[in-house]
Amino acid sequence: MATFCLIHGNWHDGPSWDPLVGPLQARGHEVVAPDLPIDDAEAGWEERVEPVLRALDGAGSPIVLVAHSAASGYGTLAATRLDRPLLVYLCPRLHEFPAPEGAPDVFRPGFPFPGRRADGASAWEREAAIEVMYTRLDREAAEQLADSLRPTAPPPGEFPLTGPPDVATALIYAADDEFFEPEWEQFAARALLGVEPIEIPGGHFPMAEDPEALAGVLDRLAR
Repeated sequence: MATFCLIHGNWHDGPSWDPLVGPLQARGHEVVAPDLPIDDAEAGWEERVEPVLRALDGAGSPIVLVAHSAASGYGTLAATRLDRPLLVYLCPRLHEFPAPEGAPDVFRPGFPFPGRRADGASAWEREAAIEVMYTRLDREAAEQLADSLRPTAPPPGEFPLTGPPDVATALIYAADDEFFEPEWEQFAARALLGVEPIEIPGGHFPMAEDPEALAGVLDRLAR
């Protein structure tokens, strides 16, 4: 069985993966979900990836990195520090790499991203997050996620890699992703990563919307 490392994206934390942990463990896998210092404006790329590497210290093989949304860069960088992991991009942004020529639009038209503070960090208002990001979740799950949101500051400095890592890779996208256009995810999988995309139903947070279904897809990839 695999060791899964679940890497959260902007504004979230390790416990945002909690609904997925049980279904993966029930399939026999080990699971870790570290907190990344995304709210620390002085934490660079290496500092933000360090919790991933610490969480996997001593972990058995195979290792599966699941990088959600804007964590695509952190997952990419972590993959270069490990021995032959499987890197799974889940509803990824992939903004660390130049988009190939002919790339379609990335974002859903008019998506209301939160504004940035003077220090460059972005932060959601609680009710706005519930109404915009978690529309497909029940109220209790949406409130639990919204209550744990943190400001997110962009890491200082340039991304240290020039392209995707030479590791086994998969891309899973959600057909009704609130953030990203499915056409972008499909294009990025084929033109940027050289893999066929895997479509799942639902929105941007499948770990909360349908964790059993997502666990089934990840389990099949790990095997």
